[in-house]
Amino acid sequence: MQASRLVESAISPPVKEMVSKPDSLNKDDFLKLLLAQIQHQDPLNPLNNTDFLAQLSQFSQLEQIYNLNQSFQTLAATQNSIRDSLLANLLGKTARVEASEIYLDHQNSINLSYELIDWADKVTINIYDPDGHLVRTIETSNQDSGMQKIVWDGTDNKGVRLPVGKYTVEITAYSQGESSWLTPYLIDQVKEVIFSQGGDPLLLVADQAVPISSLVQISGQ
Repeated sequence: MQASRLVESAISPPVKEMVSKPDSLNKDDFLKLLLAQIQHQDPLNPLNNTDFLAQLSQFSQLEQIYNLNQSFQTLAATQNSIRDSLLANLLGKTARVEASEIYLDHQNSINLSYELIDWADKVTINIYDPDGHLVRTIETSNQDSGMQKIVWDGTDNKGVRLPVGKYTVEITAYSQGESSWLTPYLIDQVKEVIFSQGGDPLLLVADQAVPISSLVQISGQ
């Protein structure tokens, strides 16, 4: 799924500009200039063989670079087509996605999950507003290992409904005096795959649009 970016990074900027910009010389322009130079050369001071062979060599290199760039572009388009077809198959499947950032709307609560490797004496879920201010803390205690769930109703620590926007979630587990950071997850069916022009596809999971790079696990239902 990162193929298109890898292909783009493999082509140097001068090469991409050479073959994509209409005001840049391409291989046909180079050949026309070379032929014009031969046709209009000074008969008393003709182009010597060394210079001519050097320019032919430059033309050959330009043609190879142009063809290589065209091949990369074709490969990238093919990779994107395959990726899009595979992503369409995710519809209706159950996905687990990383959710350090979540979007709060006017109505819905947000179901968050996290995974404990060992028993935890206490787990603290801190939620920060778009300005980085701590607005809500949720604590649980005596939790066993495995996947755990909590529900945030969209209110702050005083019970006041917070405004619509993006919020950041941080989860910390405490066990025997030691703390560890946990990754927040959303686990739900993929309801939609959103293809954006010039950007990575998004998955609609638990009413949250998340980048495909956040996908951790997919299951049949």
